[in-house]
Amino acid sequence: MGVIISIAMAVVLQLIPVSGYFLLWKPNFLLLVAVGWVIFQPSQWGVGFAAAVGLLADIIFRSPIGLHVLTFSIIAAIPLFLTGLLVYFSLIHRCVFLFLLTILAEILRNMVFSMWEIPTDYSYIPMAALASVSVWPFIDWFLQDVNQKRN
Repeated sequence: MGVIISIAMAVVLQLIPVSGYFLLWKPNFLLLVAVGWVIFQPSQWGVGFAAAVGLLADIIFRSPIGLHVLTFSIIAAIPLFLTGLLVYFSLIHRCVFLFLLTILAEILRNMVFSMWEIPTDYSYIPMAALASVSVWPFIDWFLQDVNQKRN
């Protein structure tokens, strides 16, 4: 039930209209929630779950089908691979980890756009990563709370 609520909240936050300069500061809430569930429940939510959320992101963003599926799958595989290590990460460590994952996700997305010969701009990536890190403590707290109530 917590997964559905968190994804629904991420979809609502993702669909809030933002324009101009503030668009660069909008975090990718769907990516953060998908990675959060992979971090906190790796035995239940893995790469397939991230791919499904990526498909939802493709539909929401009206992007070519597979763009976010590929990105979310690759990004979710990293915390899944580091499951044993992530248990010992504090909130600050997870924020740094999410900062790096967000940068990698945006670079992957721009690389796919470059393969399709769509002009891309890499200058917004640090701002997007900072925006994601600023939102991550709230998502982290929510997912930990849901997991503690579940256990």
